[in-house]
Amino acid sequence: MWYEEVICQLNREKEYTRQQIYEALIKEKPELTFNSFKWIISEMVDHGIICRKQRGKYVLQSNGVTKKYIYKPQVNELLREVSEKIESKFPFVNFVCFESVRLNEFLNHLIGRNIYFILVEKDSIEFVFRYLQEETEWNILLNPNEKEWDAYCTGDSIVMLNLISETPKCVDEYHSMCIEQLLVDIVAEKSFKNLYSRSELQGVYNLANKSYLIEYARLLRYARRRGKVDEVKKYIGGYDCANTR
Repeated sequence: MWYEEVICQLNREKEYTRQQIYEALIKEKPELTFNSFKWIISEMVDHGIICRKQRGKYVLQSNGVTKKYIYKPQVNELLREVSEKIESKFPFVNFVCFESVRLNEFLNHLIGRNIYFILVEKDSIEFVFRYLQEETEWNILLNPNEKEWDAYCTGDSIVMLNLISETPKCVDEYHSMCIEQLLVDIVAEKSFKNLYSRSELQGVYNLANKSYLIEYARLLRYARRRGKVDEVKKYIGGYDCANTR
């Protein structure tokens, strides 16, 4: 798109306000309205062309000021297949895919067995569950309790959980989990607590903040949705963006 070419010519070592980005774009397209610009800037954030560093301030991907990157977990073949099946059968259903070994990037004690999590909006989860059971031979658990987890959740199992409404999205074709959702869900999601020691949570937050661009306003909104905002605030502590609202 034309606006990508304009943005990519900006200085990667600087931060930009919304107004500065708008001014850069109207030099190329003087007829660009501010309403159209709001759509464009949202599109550029969703596709990783620019990143929100904090409210009203943006940087280009791989920006030299922050030395941070957009969190984009790799997607293995099984998750690709699961995502494509759900997308094909239920094109209007919201869902998120995540595999437990992706947490190893942040942990001292690594996860050995890989569990695949598929989070689906509550009204549709049973339909998706039945469909995957009928169409595949995968070992699939639906919202397992602790006894079911211990008895049936083995390596390469798929665990289906309810997706909370207004969950922050990672815009990619395989419905990956964004860093803001990940940081809240490792605190709030009961099934995730089976994967790691709670003593490692602060280290996870520290490393994530050091490595990746995190929109803390979005993270805290989601934490409130999950009733964990006070606990999450303990882990984000004095990070620069922690008080963004």
